[in-house]
Amino acid sequence: MSAPNKVAASIVFFVLLLAAGAWAAARLEPLTIGYSNITATYAPLWVAVEEHVGAKYGLDLKAIYAGRVRPQQLLATGEVPIVIASGTGTMTSHIVGVKDQVLVATITSKIGTSLFARGEVKSVEDLKGKTIATGRPAAFLDATVRYVLRAKFNLIPDRDVKLLPTGEPYLGLQALERGVVDAAAMSIPHLFVARKAGFRELTSFDKLGVEYPYTSVVVLRPMAAKNPELVEKFLKCLIEGIAIFKTNKAKTLAAFKKYMKGADDDILEESYQHTRATIDEAPHPSLAVVKQGLEMLSLQYPQARQTDPALIIDPSFMKKIDDSGFVRALYRK
Repeated sequence: MSAPNKVAASIVFFVLLLAAGAWAAARLEPLTIGYSNITATYAPLWVAVEEHVGAKYGLDLKAIYAGRVRPQQLLATGEVPIVIASGTGTMTSHIVGVKDQVLVATITSKIGTSLFARGEVKSVEDLKGKTIATGRPAAFLDATVRYVLRAKFNLIPDRDVKLLPTGEPYLGLQALERGVVDAAAMSIPHLFVARKAGFRELTSFDKLGVEYPYTSVVVLRPMAAKNPELVEKFLKCLIEGIAIFKTNKAKTLAAFKKYMKGADDDILEESYQHTRATIDEAPHPSLAVVKQGLEMLSLQYPQARQTDPALIIDPSFMKKIDDSGFVRALYRK
């Protein structure tokens, strides 16, 4: 074959290759996941996005940060079909009688949260008459702090202790640093920042045995019934993201650095080591954990005690995936 013909053949081959790639990409179903927090337990999603795991399951997977307020809004309006968030919004929705949201997976029920105080406060009991920074009213931190104070230390929120909603965790830390509050509830990674800054760690909620549907996959029940294949495909992406998280530190830290911008390397390292030990290889939603979550929320919503926890979870997707051997196979590679 002459040189001109070889060049022409190469061009044709290259064009066909590009066309095949474009065709393959066009076949991927776009799927955007909303997530509610920038903390290490969300990293399996980030890793799955960055490593293009979705392509294996016919998905063009993306993630958007929705903040702690908007995940359920995005879900309700149909802007995204799946969100990852704490179970607070879903449980609260059921408590008030709106029962369309359901948890199909829980990445971790360990909440990685502690109470920190300024040096003059020596114990949780010393917080009586003092002010504690929490997150948003009725959100995860607020609910868990109220529960721990009352159930574990017999301190009645809003009577014995004043709770000050400060919004984002870093604002609570700033309030503690400036003396605006006497103590603050901090979750990972801000927990490690508070330790590094020298604040006294009064109690660890994990060590107290507190469990909560902390980082959960939430869908609308009608969507799951209409498109179960999409839910299953995404859960497989997430489970692979968990496997990469647990077995490939370099890829996980690269995702940390992209999504947890500004965090020091030592904070990222501590976040990785702690979270690696607490996220579940097979993230089944737990009826027992949801029951505890409802008990915690009952301090603010007495009707939570009459809420059926079985309606809040749908364990069928994870059971099908786990029973197939999919999870075990990932760790045999």
